[in-house]
Amino acid sequence: MRIDLHSHTAVWSTDSNLLPHDLIVQSAERGLDGVVLTEHDVVWPAERVAALNESSTILVLSGVEVTTELGHVLVYGLPNLTPRISEARLLRERCDEHGALMFLAHPARDPGLRVPPDAFRELFDGVEGLNGCDGPLQNQSAASRGRNLPLPPIGGSDCHALHEVGTAATEFDGEIGTMAELVAALRAGAYRPVALAY
Repeated sequence: MRIDLHSHTAVWSTDSNLLPHDLIVQSAERGLDGVVLTEHDVVWPAERVAALNESSTILVLSGVEVTTELGHVLVYGLPNLTPRISEARLLRERCDEHGALMFLAHPARDPGLRVPPDAFRELFDGVEGLNGCDGPLQNQSAASRGRNLPLPPIGGSDCHALHEVGTAATEFDGEIGTMAELVAALRAGAYRPVALAY
Protein backbone atom coordinates (compact mmCIF):
# COMPACT_ATOMS: atom_id res chain seq x y z
CA MET A 1 0.00 0.00 0.00
CA ARG A 2 1.48 3.33 -1.09
CA ILE A 3 0.71 6.44 0.98
CA ASP A 4 2.02 9.97 0.54
CA LEU A 5 2.98 10.95 4.10
CA HIS A 6 3.61 14.64 3.36
CA SER A 7 1.14 16.91 1.55
CA HIS A 8 -0.26 20.42 1.83
CA THR A 9 -3.50 22.08 0.73
CA ALA A 10 -4.57 25.69 0.44
CA VAL A 11 -7.09 25.14 3.25
CA TRP A 12 -4.49 25.59 6.01
CA SER A 13 -1.09 25.88 4.31
CA THR A 14 -0.73 29.38 2.89
CA ASP A 15 2.16 28.30 0.64
CA SER A 16 0.00 25.72 -1.17
CA ASN A 17 -2.41 26.26 -4.07
CA LEU A 18 -3.85 22.72 -3.94
CA LEU A 19 -7.50 22.15 -3.15
CA PRO A 20 -8.14 18.93 -1.18
CA HIS A 21 -10.30 17.43 -3.94
CA ASP A 22 -7.61 18.03 -6.56
CA LEU A 23 -4.91 16.55 -4.31
CA ILE A 24 -6.98 13.42 -3.68
CA VAL A 25 -7.99 12.90 -7.33
CA GLN A 26 -4.44 13.45 -8.61
CA SER A 27 -3.02 11.12 -5.93
CA ALA A 28 -5.44 8.39 -7.00
CA GLU A 29 -4.61 8.92 -10.68
CA ARG A 30 -0.92 8.54 -9.89
CA GLY A 31 -1.52 5.17 -8.25
CA LEU A 32 -1.42 6.11 -4.58
CA ASP A 33 -3.62 4.27 -2.10
CA GLY A 34 -3.69 7.10 0.42
CA VAL A 35 -2.53 10.56 1.38
CA VAL A 36 -1.81 12.19 4.73
CA LEU A 37 -2.65 15.89 4.96
CA THR A 38 0.24 17.50 6.85
CA GLU A 39 -0.61 21.17 6.96
CA HIS A 40 1.76 23.64 8.54
CA ASP A 41 0.99 23.75 12.28
CA VAL A 42 -2.68 22.72 11.85
CA VAL A 43 -4.29 19.31 12.33
CA TRP A 44 -7.39 18.79 10.21
CA PRO A 45 -10.52 18.31 12.35
CA ALA A 46 -11.60 14.66 12.42
CA GLU A 47 -15.07 15.41 11.03
CA ARG A 48 -13.61 17.18 7.99
CA VAL A 49 -11.25 14.29 7.29
CA ALA A 50 -14.19 11.90 7.58
CA ALA A 51 -16.11 13.98 5.03
CA LEU A 52 -13.17 13.85 2.61
CA ASN A 53 -13.02 10.06 2.99
CA GLU A 54 -16.72 9.72 2.14
CA SER A 55 -16.13 11.16 -1.32
CA SER A 56 -12.66 9.71 -1.90
CA THR A 57 -11.52 6.51 -3.61
CA ILE A 58 -8.29 6.52 -1.56
CA LEU A 59 -7.54 6.80 2.16
CA VAL A 60 -7.25 10.32 3.58
CA LEU A 61 -5.65 10.89 6.99
CA SER A 62 -4.47 13.95 8.88
CA GLY A 63 -1.02 14.46 10.37
CA VAL A 64 0.73 17.79 10.84
CA GLU A 65 4.01 19.48 9.93
CA VAL A 66 5.11 21.39 13.02
CA THR A 67 7.54 24.29 12.81
CA THR A 68 10.15 23.96 15.59
CA GLU A 69 13.51 25.48 16.44
CA LEU A 70 15.15 22.34 15.00
CA GLY A 71 13.27 22.50 11.71
CA HIS A 72 9.98 21.10 10.42
CA VAL A 73 8.69 17.94 12.07
CA LEU A 74 6.11 15.57 10.57
CA VAL A 75 3.85 14.21 13.31
CA TYR A 76 1.45 11.27 13.01
CA GLY A 77 -1.14 10.41 15.64
CA LEU A 78 -1.55 13.76 17.41
CA PRO A 79 -5.28 14.61 17.65
CA ASN A 80 -4.72 18.38 17.74
CA LEU A 81 -2.07 21.04 18.12
CA THR A 82 -3.77 23.27 20.65
CA PRO A 83 -1.99 25.13 22.09
CA ARG A 84 0.57 25.44 19.32
CA ILE A 85 3.97 23.97 20.18
CA SER A 86 7.19 25.27 18.63
CA GLU A 87 9.83 23.65 20.85
CA ALA A 88 10.87 20.16 19.75
CA ARG A 89 11.27 18.80 23.30
CA LEU A 90 7.78 19.96 24.29
CA LEU A 91 6.40 18.46 21.09
CA ARG A 92 8.11 15.17 21.97
CA GLU A 93 6.42 15.20 25.39
CA ARG A 94 3.02 15.88 23.81
CA CYS A 95 3.54 13.11 21.25
CA ASP A 96 4.53 10.65 23.98
CA GLU A 97 1.29 11.47 25.83
CA HIS A 98 -0.73 10.49 22.74
CA GLY A 99 1.45 7.71 21.35
CA ALA A 100 2.27 9.88 18.32
CA LEU A 101 5.42 9.69 16.20
CA MET A 102 7.82 12.45 15.11
CA PHE A 103 9.84 12.40 11.88
CA LEU A 104 12.24 15.21 11.00
CA ALA A 105 11.06 16.57 7.64
CA HIS A 106 13.53 17.15 4.79
CA PRO A 107 16.52 17.05 7.18
CA ALA A 108 19.07 17.94 4.50
CA ARG A 109 17.60 21.42 4.30
CA ASP A 110 18.90 24.05 6.66
CA PRO A 111 18.49 23.97 9.70
CA GLY A 112 18.13 20.18 9.57
CA LEU A 113 21.86 19.69 9.18
CA ARG A 114 22.41 21.54 12.46
CA VAL A 115 20.38 19.13 14.58
CA PRO A 116 22.85 17.57 17.04
CA PRO A 117 23.27 13.80 16.52
CA ASP A 118 22.11 13.02 20.07
CA ALA A 119 18.92 15.03 19.47
CA PHE A 120 17.97 12.72 16.59
CA ARG A 121 17.83 9.67 18.83
CA GLU A 122 16.30 11.53 21.76
CA LEU A 123 13.60 13.49 19.94
CA PHE A 124 12.76 11.79 16.66
CA ASP A 125 11.31 8.43 15.68
CA GLY A 126 12.78 8.76 12.20
CA VAL A 127 13.46 11.07 9.29
CA GLU A 128 11.91 11.90 5.96
CA GLY A 129 14.57 10.27 3.80
CA LEU A 130 12.79 10.86 0.50
CA ASN A 131 11.13 14.18 -0.25
CA GLY A 132 9.59 14.71 -3.69
CA CYS A 133 10.60 18.37 -3.73
CA ASP A 134 14.27 17.75 -2.86
CA GLY A 135 17.06 16.78 -5.22
CA PRO A 136 18.95 13.46 -5.25
CA LEU A 137 21.86 14.74 -3.13
CA GLN A 138 19.52 16.22 -0.53
CA ASN A 139 17.58 12.95 -0.33
CA GLN A 140 20.79 10.92 -0.08
CA SER A 141 21.97 13.12 2.79
CA ALA A 142 18.53 12.96 4.45
CA ALA A 143 18.38 9.17 4.29
CA SER A 144 21.84 8.90 5.82
CA ARG A 145 20.71 11.00 8.80
CA GLY A 146 18.30 8.25 9.77
CA ARG A 147 20.67 5.28 9.68
CA ASN A 148 21.14 5.25 13.46
CA LEU A 149 17.44 5.61 14.25
CA PRO A 150 15.23 2.63 15.09
CA LEU A 151 12.95 3.17 12.10
CA PRO A 152 13.74 3.36 8.39
CA PRO A 153 13.20 6.66 6.57
CA ILE A 154 9.78 7.64 5.24
CA GLY A 155 8.90 9.22 1.90
CA GLY A 156 6.45 11.92 0.87
CA SER A 157 5.90 14.35 -1.98
CA ASP A 158 5.76 17.54 0.14
CA CYS A 159 3.38 18.73 -2.57
CA HIS A 160 2.12 22.30 -2.63
CA ALA A 161 1.04 22.31 -6.30
CA LEU A 162 -0.64 19.85 -8.65
CA HIS A 163 2.53 18.90 -10.56
CA GLU A 164 4.23 17.85 -7.29
CA VAL A 165 1.52 15.37 -6.24
CA GLY A 166 2.59 11.73 -6.15
CA THR A 167 6.32 12.27 -6.70
CA ALA A 168 7.26 10.26 -3.60
CA ALA A 169 5.49 8.08 -1.06
CA THR A 170 5.93 5.37 1.54
CA GLU A 171 5.15 1.78 0.64
CA PHE A 172 3.73 -0.34 3.47
CA ASP A 173 3.68 -4.13 3.59
CA GLY A 174 0.15 -4.33 5.03
CA GLU A 175 -3.20 -2.60 4.67
CA ILE A 176 -3.83 0.67 6.51
CA GLY A 177 -7.23 2.20 7.11
CA THR A 178 -6.84 4.47 10.15
CA MET A 179 -4.27 6.74 11.76
CA ALA A 180 -3.81 4.16 14.54
CA GLU A 181 -2.94 1.55 11.93
CA LEU A 182 -0.55 3.97 10.22
CA VAL A 183 1.24 4.68 13.50
CA ALA A 184 1.45 0.95 14.26
CA ALA A 185 2.92 0.24 10.81
CA LEU A 186 5.47 3.02 11.25
CA ARG A 187 6.44 1.66 14.67
CA ALA A 188 6.85 -1.81 13.17
CA GLY A 189 9.17 -0.49 10.46
CA ALA A 190 7.42 -2.53 7.76
CA TYR A 191 7.73 0.11 5.03
CA ARG A 192 10.10 1.81 2.64
CA PRO A 193 10.23 5.17 0.83
CA VAL A 194 9.57 5.04 -2.92
CA ALA A 195 10.24 7.61 -5.63
CA LEU A 196 7.49 7.86 -8.23
CA ALA A 197 8.53 9.44 -11.52
CA TYR A 198 5.89 11.20 -13.64
